Amino acid sequence: MDEEAMKAMRHIMRSQAAFAGMEVLTYCFMANHFHIFVRLDPRETEDLDDAGLLERFRALYGGTRCASLGLDADDLEVILKKNGDSAVGIRRRLKARMGDVSVFMREVKTRFTLWYNGERGTVGTFWAERFRSVIVEADTEAQRMVAAYIDLNPVRAGLVEDAGDYGFSGFGEACAGGSAARRGIARIEGKMTWATKWHERYRARLCSRMGPGMRPRRESQNPSGAAAGKDGQSAVVAEGSGLLSKIRAFSESWVVGSVGWVESFCAADGWLGFRRGRRVKPVVEHEGADFTKIATVVKRH
Repeated sequence: MDEEAMKAMRHIMRSQAAFAGMEVLTYCFMANHFHIFVRLDPRETEDLDDAGLLERFRALYGGTRCASLGLDADDLEVILKKNGDSAVGIRRRLKARMGDVSVFMREVKTRFTLWYNGERGTVGTFWAERFRSVIVEADTEAQRMVAAYIDLNPVRAGLVEDAGDYGFSGFGEACAGGSAARRGIARIEGKMTWATKWHERYRARLCSRMGPGMRPRRESQNPSGAAAGKDGQSAVVAEGSGLLSKIRAFSESWVVGSVGWVESFCAADGWLGFRRGRRVKPVVEHEGADFTKIATVVKRH
């Protein structure tokens, strides 16, 4: 993705998140991959009234028509007020697209592909692989670690020295004044509103993740300047110890959180057999007490 494409991707992500009822905590768009960290509560979609449904519909479609329904927001409002059989079916179809990470990612990727092909005169699917997701314990050090991992992508790739200087990440957008990005960073810090001290605290967290004397070095370089490795995936080796040297820790995980939370999550029924063929291990080893209780569930190799 170039700069124009990243701007389009960000707009699509924001509008799709508003429709799906998700809060983007942070994100990072790189030349050959991207990360989006979202917070959601499916119960909010289940309890959504018609006013909320219309608000989400307008957030995604504005004044245009939804092609699959053949309706714009005004048409939808009339149908919902009549509350007939059509309204029941439309509510069900729209809510089925909300509160689900898989549907959210599918629609983001599809919308971006349609935009890209239309703008560049290309055809076919833009993204070659299916996305991978990780479930993270909310409002914890684990959440802040995963967010730092995402916002440090351009630092690891050697594109910038300060994560706040990269314009297509949550922290970079927040530093540039983006209100939505600032709300996400504040939420990561456990607050509801942005303030200078939370900004500085988050920046300090990012710097501490680098570790003393750590410098990213690239294995290979693609024309856009982003680090690239086998099969086009980012492959950066960090000198020293710390989060940046644990590139695979989150990307191969299913669940990340405190040891107690991870164990209780795995013991719960109906969670895709997390107990079978998985194991719990520390995400990172570090002298600081904040890191000692972080765990992850990973696939058994």
